[in-house]
Amino acid sequence: MGHYKGQVSEILLEPYQNASARVQLPLAALPRPGQYLQAVCPTDELAAVPSSLFAAGHPVTLSPSEASLPVTGVPPDWGPGTPLQLRGPLGHGFQLPERAKRVALAALDGSPGRLLPLVDAALQQHAEVVVCCDTTVREQPLAVEVQGLDELTRVIRWADYLAVDVSLEKVDELPAHLGTRIAKATAAQALVLAPMPCGGLAQCGVCSLATGNGPRLACEDGPVFELSQLLS
Repeated sequence: MGHYKGQVSEILLEPYQNASARVQLPLAALPRPGQYLQAVCPTDELAAVPSSLFAAGHPVTLSPSEASLPVTGVPPDWGPGTPLQLRGPLGHGFQLPERAKRVALAALDGSPGRLLPLVDAALQQHAEVVVCCDTTVREQPLAVEVQGLDELTRVIRWADYLAVDVSLEKVDELPAHLGTRIAKATAAQALVLAPMPCGGLAQCGVCSLATGNGPRLACEDGPVFELSQLLS
């Protein structure tokens, strides 16, 4: 974890985009899939708390030290050229098993953007990938299959790795969304999207959630958890 400078290079306005902006940042600041960055605009004196930015796709290398990264979580008042102070990468990200050959990505209540960084990792190990969501997914490799959430239980039975994106408010609805119990042979993780204003510095408790191991904080114990701990 470190402190870096960056800037917003592009705002993505089209409603089908799975990222809200592109951010230029040092290569050392790139988060792993599921990790996040805290970002503030140093010229915004009214900003009360940092914004949590998640990667929403593959970074593009601009130089030996810088990259451009599609992200979600950008406030609406930021625009191209907005300077950023970045802290991170923070939290625990996804761990895609090397043995996984059938990868399912499920966005339960919104864009699959925070899951899409897993696509490249899966394809690099020659895995099949299915994205389940109820929003449009564009600009993905032809090898990626897109299905609606109504196909999720079927896709779960097919997968040997499942990654889920779910908001904190809907964690209790996971059993209803996932239908049957996850097979023991299937590795499964979930990114819990929660307000994380302190980024693990103050343990303020805003992002607290119940798990099989007791209360946990999404900002430092997550935001990616083993799915079995959220279903128990």
